[in-house]
Amino acid sequence: MIPPELIGPRPAGLGGVILAGGGARRFGGGDKGRRMVAGRSILDRQMAVLAPQVAELALNANGPAERFADTGLVVLPDPPGTAGPLAGLLAGLDWAAGRGLTRLLTVPCDLPFPPRDLALRLAAGAGGGAAVAASAGRIHPVIGLWPVGRRDALRRFLAESGERRAMAWVERCGAAVVDWPDDPFLNVNDPAGLAAAEAWAAAPPSWPAAILLPAGATAQDLLADAVALARARGLRVGGLLQQGRRGEAVLVALDDGERLPIMQKLGRSDACAVDGGAVAEACRVVRRAVARGDDLVVVNKFGPLEAERSGLADEMMAAMAGGQRLLTTVTLDRVAAWLAFTGGLCTLLPADPAVVAGWLEG
Repeated sequence: MIPPELIGPRPAGLGGVILAGGGARRFGGGDKGRRMVAGRSILDRQMAVLAPQVAELALNANGPAERFADTGLVVLPDPPGTAGPLAGLLAGLDWAAGRGLTRLLTVPCDLPFPPRDLALRLAAGAGGGAAVAASAGRIHPVIGLWPVGRRDALRRFLAESGERRAMAWVERCGAAVVDWPDDPFLNVNDPAGLAAAEAWAAAPPSWPAAILLPAGATAQDLLADAVALARARGLRVGGLLQQGRRGEAVLVALDDGERLPIMQKLGRSDACAVDGGAVAEACRVVRRAVARGDDLVVVNKFGPLEAERSGLADEMMAAMAGGQRLLTTVTLDRVAAWLAFTGGLCTLLPADPAVVAGWLEG
């Protein structure tokens, strides 16, 4: 279960550290994070994606800290007498403890495309403990979420074992392994990796996205702002927005402005039920967007009907099958159903305008 405190902007209690303590030997030295991918440095790409996922972001690096002054990040050297990625993790955990943070997200400096939902998915699998990412049958032991309270245990482990392998600590601390259905963890640690990253940047995957909400909440204004932003950038947008709540809820078609009252009153009571006729009309609206090949298809929510593979489920699936970008909302109690619906090939977004805008930019 994803902790509710992580679904808002810059979640309190969560820090992030980019681990850049290595020497980039396969590149002939230098800072790997400064390597350019499609005109942007890896470090710049990481900061843009990771900063909105955490309350504070820092960089673990050795040598003169001044060379990273342009980033505005706090630079954390390895603790004395330590080396390797676990040294960077310990430096990050000590920093996070000093900042009053309770969890730490880590990624290596050679990862140009960290998922926008990295923290959310790791938190969902962590169960309050540690978690690391995995993809394509391989565990990535430094892409992880760590309880800050385990830092002294890590310090003892390093001192007593002399171990430097990150996987050894993953096993010792019993970290959960969270598997990604695709393989977004392309790393750039040699020229071949750099070439692969350039190819990825030229044709990035376009998974559907769902904005996460507390049970019973809506994100009408946030979706409306996303539609306005997409249109301002010249994208053709179709689908549905919701206006009003409960018995007064109306779906508005984004192509012609038609208003569809989605709820119907039951007799003289205050009870309401979904209007089947309005659902059928809503399906036609989304089908039009799919048939036109709109750049962005918006569906107001992945709700109980869609979770049961009815409602707008077929139309949403058609948009995904056609390679169109799909944006919707989902409450935390239906995240598992959404992941099952998409086969995990999706992006979970916090209710943060900056993150939603970043997803639209690709």
